[in-house]
Amino acid sequence: MSLNVTDLVHNERITLDPEDILDCGDTELKTKYYNAIINAMGSYTTKPVALKKLHSLLLVETETQNAETVGKIFAALSKIYTKATEPVCNRILSGQCIALLLKIAVDIGEIQKEMSGNVSTLLSVIVNSDSVDCWMPVLRQVMTLYPGPCGPFKGQIWKKLCGEIGCGRIKPNDLGHLFALSGQLGGGGREGVEHTRTFSNNFGLVATTLNKALNELFANVEMFERFPSSGDVIMLSGGGGGGLVQQTTKLAQILDLLEIECSLITKSFPQVREIDCELILSQVSRLFTLTPDCVLQNDIPSNKMLALVLPSLQTLASQLLQALILSTEEDLIPEVATINNILIKSMHMVSSSKVMESLFKVLNVYVRTLGASTGLQFCMDRILPVFAKYITPQQEKLLLQSHQQKRKGGGKKKKNKTDESLTATNVTTKKFINVKILRAALEALGGIVENIGCLLSAEDFLGVSSMLVNLAVGSQIQDPSCLISLIQNLGSLSSVQNPSFSSPLRLCLHFLQQATKHANQSVGESARAALLQLTPVMHPPCPSLAISHLQPQDMRNIIAKMLKGQEGQEDFETMSNESEYEQEVVTPVVPSQVQQSKSIAKTTIFDLKDHKVTKTPSTEKSKPSTTKETRGDSDDSIDENAALIQENLKQIENTKRKRQESEKSLDVVEPKKSKVPTPSQSKTKSDDSDLAPKSKSADLKLKSADSAQKSKVAGSSSSKKDNKQEKPEKPVDNSGTAKASENTETSGEELDVETMLKDFSDKLNENLLPDPWDSD
Repeated sequence: MSLNVTDLVHNERITLDPEDILDCGDTELKTKYYNAIINAMGSYTTKPVALKKLHSLLLVETETQNAETVGKIFAALSKIYTKATEPVCNRILSGQCIALLLKIAVDIGEIQKEMSGNVSTLLSVIVNSDSVDCWMPVLRQVMTLYPGPCGPFKGQIWKKLCGEIGCGRIKPNDLGHLFALSGQLGGGGREGVEHTRTFSNNFGLVATTLNKALNELFANVEMFERFPSSGDVIMLSGGGGGGLVQQTTKLAQILDLLEIECSLITKSFPQVREIDCELILSQVSRLFTLTPDCVLQNDIPSNKMLALVLPSLQTLASQLLQALILSTEEDLIPEVATINNILIKSMHMVSSSKVMESLFKVLNVYVRTLGASTGLQFCMDRILPVFAKYITPQQEKLLLQSHQQKRKGGGKKKKNKTDESLTATNVTTKKFINVKILRAALEALGGIVENIGCLLSAEDFLGVSSMLVNLAVGSQIQDPSCLISLIQNLGSLSSVQNPSFSSPLRLCLHFLQQATKHANQSVGESARAALLQLTPVMHPPCPSLAISHLQPQDMRNIIAKMLKGQEGQEDFETMSNESEYEQEVVTPVVPSQVQQSKSIAKTTIFDLKDHKVTKTPSTEKSKPSTTKETRGDSDDSIDENAALIQENLKQIENTKRKRQESEKSLDVVEPKKSKVPTPSQSKTKSDDSDLAPKSKSADLKLKSADSAQKSKVAGSSSSKKDNKQEKPEKPVDNSGTAKASENTETSGEELDVETMLKDFSDKLNENLLPDPWDSD
């Protein structure tokens, strides 16, 4: 059984979701449905139903139809729209369908030329039509998509739009959009000169007409400063009737002109526009200088009507200021002093809730657009009281009243005494908070905290913090939208770092944690987002945990540095065996030991057998490698340095073994040799006067060894000479031979040579293995 598509279109009771038809996936069914609608539009009885179902389809249409189907639909709609005898309801529906179809057909190149050729026919119908609902949607779409073909009708379109000012048949926002599009009609000329000239002329006409209308409206108000009204103006239709009707019509025209002026400077335009900022600021400031009391100062009946409509005029004036800020941005910085003056004075003078809400919105846009360039951080002491007035609810107050009562009885002195009692009377109740003003004020305060919070003084930052924290802790608001704004403000306030005042983070965390469990899901989500924003503040990242990818050589350097730190804690005097010398990489020394090791490394080592000054092979081999490492040559690796260290340690081990063999031979020859003193004992005994003088031959040999090294290290030789002169003298054995005297002298110097070898090996290891952190 096949589906009868014709019944779906003709029967008004059958209503289907248009998206179900478009997403069915059956292209043939969709084509049949469109063809059934086209056929139904040709019948007088089924035409309204077909137009309604076509309009619902075009509203949700996302895919581009083929050119043939679009062409058929456009032809059928144009026939209905251009027919003068067609019922108005059908023409309105067809006009709405044409506007949607023009938007869909932009991406279809084949049908776009056909529609562009029919623009003149549509415009002819538009300029002669009286029904706003019939011509306004089509005109707006044609002016947006096909501005070029509209050039011949530019004058007629302008006249038709001017006739709608103050009539109230078109919404002010839509009327302003049409006026903004009127400057783009026709050819733009070279670099858009014609479009720029048209915009300047249109803006000048609107501004001059507005000034003239304001002068006429406030003619009987002495406090109002008159505008210069020279120049061409737009010919507006008169209201007719008496004074009240005419005054109401004039007011409606002024409201439309203010909206048109806002749209002219905010809507998109293909060329750069020039506007007079001083003219707009003067219009705004003169409207805000008026108050209801000033208007009612003269006892004139017409002024009472002005006092009623003054908040509407000031609201549109604030919107005009906001449009100026959004359109010029940084170019408005020279006028920030004037804007600050207007905002601050207006906030203190205005009493209407509608106007105050618009002023808070303007302040929010102002500070978020220009930031610190506004200079509001220097005048926050005048703005914060206004915020406190509309954010903090009025608390209950108690009035204490005294009552006097006479006392009975008593003597003469106590006869006239009275008793005083106090009674509490509730004179004020909790004030109702205007949710709209509260929301606008919180958003404006959030913009101030986010953009210039770090620049506020300590007093101003304390005032803002106290205001927000008290509002949160006291649970004074229950509206979800206001709670969301408050949570966002607390998050911004806790994350801002003000150098003059500490952050109220600890006071805000408890409220934010409780808000995550709020019954309203939006409030809970905003609280979680605020806590997530505060995570870097509560838990700052640790730099030591951010370890980048390391190369193998870098890892070796790190391990060597760690080993160096571990070995530095051990006492190097306990590492006397060979295994500890092999495992040691770098031995840290104290400054005195470093100086001693430097002097020893540059001097020679005495031979135990013949006391000749010779350089050890380890010194000769280690010298070029040490120089190479100290220069930071990156070609030598740690393995090569370790090999050199092992070779030098073996040579030092051989020297030590030879020294031990010589000591054993000396012990066999002279078993009764005197005990060799330790360095501490020798230093103590140097002060005793009963010691025997040292051997002259040994003293001469030591002095010759010192003088041989003076040319290499001058400073170390003198200190070494003094050290050797302080050594205790050994008693001379007259019965011994020359060999015995040499052995005695050798045993006296045995401990010094061993200390020299240790220091030299430690310094050699330190030079061969450079600091891994200095190699880079």
